[in-house]
Amino acid sequence: MRLLSTLFAGLAVAAAVAATLAPTTALRAQEATAAAATEVNAAERELFALNLYHEARSEGRDGMVAVAWVVLNRIDSEAFPDSITAVINEPTRRGCQWGWTCDGRSDTPTEQDKWEMAQEVTASMLDGARPGDPTGGAIAFHETFRATPTWLQRGATRTFTLNNHHFYRLN
Repeated sequence: MRLLSTLFAGLAVAAAVAATLAPTTALRAQEATAAAATEVNAAERELFALNLYHEARSEGRDGMVAVAWVVLNRIDSEAFPDSITAVINEPTRRGCQWGWTCDGRSDTPTEQDKWEMAQEVTASMLDGARPGDPTGGAIAFHETFRATPTWLQRGATRTFTLNNHHFYRLN
């Protein structure tokens, strides 16, 4: 009986400790989520939104979400840089990863409704309300009317097609 009484007392103490720690653990999780959401500064947010606008405005919200996932998937890949700015501004042997960044034209959005949509998608993707990844982990895409680039033919698998774009993940 004494052993049983000691066991119950021990369980009561453990439950009290767990109850005390639970709010602290939940608060830490909330703080971590808030920190992750604020790690992206205003300049990176604008660059991210500009990328969605220039690369996917013809594909609407779904296209912008898909392009956003390509950027985020690249950040998560060891094959690419680890920040929005570095991924979008990464050079290639023949120019730029994202054509709009080096085409010599103004980067200022001219279609207000699509620019607002790009900003809305940016907010949802960077503030923790991300929709699922429709691209299946894609790190690249190209327009459907263009030939598949040779570097994609050698080491990537098409995962998704949305209107005028094919998406690929590395093998």
